[in-house]
Amino acid sequence: MSKTYTVLLLGDQHSGNEMGLLHPQVRGYTFANDWQEYAWECWKHMKSKLPRHIDVTVSMDEALDGPAKPNTKYRTQITKPSMQRLNARKLLKPIVDRSEKFFMITGSNWHVDELGESTLVLAEELGADKWSEKPDADQIGYNLFLQFGNVVLDLAHSQSVVMVNRSMPPEREMRYRLVDDPFRGDEREIGFIARAHAHNFNLSWDRHGISMTCPGWQGPYYDYGTAKKSMARAAIHDMGWVLLKVTPGGAWPVIPYVTLYEQPKTKTVKIGE
Repeated sequence: MSKTYTVLLLGDQHSGNEMGLLHPQVRGYTFANDWQEYAWECWKHMKSKLPRHIDVTVSMDEALDGPAKPNTKYRTQITKPSMQRLNARKLLKPIVDRSEKFFMITGSNWHVDELGESTLVLAEELGADKWSEKPDADQIGYNLFLQFGNVVLDLAHSQSVVMVNRSMPPEREMRYRLVDDPFRGDEREIGFIARAHAHNFNLSWDRHGISMTCPGWQGPYYDYGTAKKSMARAAIHDMGWVLLKVTPGGAWPVIPYVTLYEQPKTKTVKIGE
């Protein structure tokens, strides 16, 4: 009987943003709003439901919100990179401790400091696994390929900016992989693609494999006037986590189990106001 592996996908906690996840034990900071308090309760629920042993956890990233932006839409609660990392460590360390392997993926340029230094430091602080066995291998990168027997998971943070068409970008990438699969010819094949960044969950499952956009943990900017132009995107935020069961050689090699949390009622800014 083939072994089944558990793979946890987490992302977009946006530590440091006032709509991101905040650990209440970070000294000097309190919940900025009802969303943060609710998200923390959901995070605790997730930890209580996770298996005691996880084979692989992947931080799909933007665990850190990064430096403060001049755009008032993105309001920074924690400005010091070291404090953002402290918050992220408190959130992720209990999960890393129950994971046999832990990988981190680079987020978008908008949310990393110069050269992504703070994210690299966070990877070191959390003891993230290197991406290869080479002595000089990185602990963080853009496109992670995880292999379990003949099954390959294709994981990355960024996707097309055309995110209002929710599942389309990863689904399109899955079809591209049919003619540009780097593993084709050696009895391995990419059968699962996951992307983050859009803060929404969608799933496309067909004969080619599974393509997915992962939920995040940052709340939507419903009640800010700056949300008008991006209302379509703001309205589709999903919060939750994805646990994959990967069974090489099984009838269903990859089965995703998805938990989504109901969003609290929030004032909505209508386009044109």
